Amino acid sequence: MENNQHIPTIKVSDVLDNIILFLKFTFTKIKFTLILLAATVCLAIAYYSLQKPAYLASTTFILEEKSSVGGGLSGLASQFGVDIGGGFGNSSLFSGDNILDIIRSRTIIEKVLLSKIDSTNGAQAETLADLYIQFNNLHKKWKDKDALSTLSFSNYVEKSSLCRLQDSILFNIFQSITKKNIVVDRLNKKGSIVLVTTTSANEVFSKLLTERVVLETMKMYIELKTSVAMRNVNRLQQRSDSLMQVLNAKSYKSASLQVLDANAAFKSSAVPVEVSQRDKSVTYALYTEVMKNLEASRMAMANQTPIINILDNAKYPLEKTQTKLINLLLFSFVFSVFVTFAWSFVTFPSNYNSSK
Repeated sequence: MENNQHIPTIKVSDVLDNIILFLKFTFTKIKFTLILLAATVCLAIAYYSLQKPAYLASTTFILEEKSSVGGGLSGLASQFGVDIGGGFGNSSLFSGDNILDIIRSRTIIEKVLLSKIDSTNGAQAETLADLYIQFNNLHKKWKDKDALSTLSFSNYVEKSSLCRLQDSILFNIFQSITKKNIVVDRLNKKGSIVLVTTTSANEVFSKLLTERVVLETMKMYIELKTSVAMRNVNRLQQRSDSLMQVLNAKSYKSASLQVLDANAAFKSSAVPVEVSQRDKSVTYALYTEVMKNLEASRMAMANQTPIINILDNAKYPLEKTQTKLINLLLFSFVFSVFVTFAWSFVTFPSNYNSSK
């Protein structure tokens, strides 16, 4: 049985002719394109004039993470893509991504928000929380609420308690900052350089928040790392001071018991002096050992003190992240052309003739 099915063929010349017809049809929509372009340009200019500039402050710091056991083996294995650090119990509060979560923690952020913008202005100086409320115009939003319309953190002093309303507002500010303003990440996923970036509508707020968050984190890190060694040093220091006082008292007592013209017939007169000198020697030996232990503890604390230094700090003027007008205009042009082609493709008639 013969196969009479006709296989359609497509000529390149027909495809090119259709493309040319489509382009000619698209050019007939030039009026629509110009109207759309004018509208999008006006919207772009309006958006550019209404958008608030955002100031970006960035600070990087380096954090040393030591491995007490298996450090050499871990380094050798890492060259072959194998991470065996966890197998040796190298778990630290500041290891891995814990440091990123600590920087964004409520304790750190709220402590920075309650810090004074300028401490030289006295106890009633404004805090970063007050500055945040100002440039976000929160007082205007709270004008119908008497308690909130006059809310201020300027009367806060260190280690004092906040009222229930202040604590609630401060928590809301913390949540907003962690979601919208502050970003914490590592420059290199396997490195020790941490980047802290703050973006806000106020240049001073961005810079101070970034710097103080890093400083508070460094302070907490050093305190936690050296807390045990510091307690040992303080305890040994107190013991050495008390032994020094006892040793001085023994020296005065030994000197007062010595008799220059003692009668040689009475040997017992030298006994108190001998006992006093013996007590003095024992006390001196104890003092020597305590001082050795004190110096050893100081050296241990120095070795435990981590290396954490700021590499790059935010400096004025800060970078503006405002969208540039040229980019908005370019987007308007591309959008208008795309919509014109899409509309032409949908409405293109199959029997279109350019001679019409």
